[in-house]
Amino acid sequence: MVRANATGERNDAIEVLAILVAYLLGSIPTAYLITRQLKGVDIREVGDRNMGTTNVYYVVGAGAAAATAIGDIAKGAVAMLVARALGVSDTILILVALAAVSGHIWPVFLGFRGGAGFATTLGVLVVALPRETAILIVPYVLIGATVGRRIGMGEAAAFLLIPFMALSWWLGESPQLIVLPLILGVFLAVNKYWGQIGKALRMVRP
Repeated sequence: MVRANATGERNDAIEVLAILVAYLLGSIPTAYLITRQLKGVDIREVGDRNMGTTNVYYVVGAGAAAATAIGDIAKGAVAMLVARALGVSDTILILVALAAVSGHIWPVFLGFRGGAGFATTLGVLVVALPRETAILIVPYVLIGATVGRRIGMGEAAAFLLIPFMALSWWLGESPQLIVLPLILGVFLAVNKYWGQIGKALRMVRP
């Protein structure tokens, strides 16, 4: 019994470590570091004040924007790779994914003021569901280049949410990974539209 308890405690510690590492990796402020180094400005105070690729593109340029996108995607991917290396369950992988994206949105290194989290989410999915991501990346680029130009790249991804989950099911992924895109999609949407959601809720209160 003592040995079983010790094993359980060790597993719990590994899971907590995986989640903490994911949050810290997500908190690395790629856009801030790149624009501060190249332009000497705080990306959160210029342009549309978003700490993401698009704002970096308009403030600094295409090269810096590409580096930002790669860095933000890498944060999510590395967080998931570390968790996989630690051998955590698919259920804990969901928490790891949310921690990595949360780190980007609320980075501990920048006073919890970060970006939207979409690129980091993409990095998470590249590792969690690589086959599905590889298959759907071309349709996403096409949708993003058309509809996404009007409604935003994050909103354009919603068109692929059901196909993503259906493909995950068809390819035999675990139930936890099948619902991971939905969980992340809802998380990002609530974060982005929280102000409007709160306003709507206040309007319907008696």
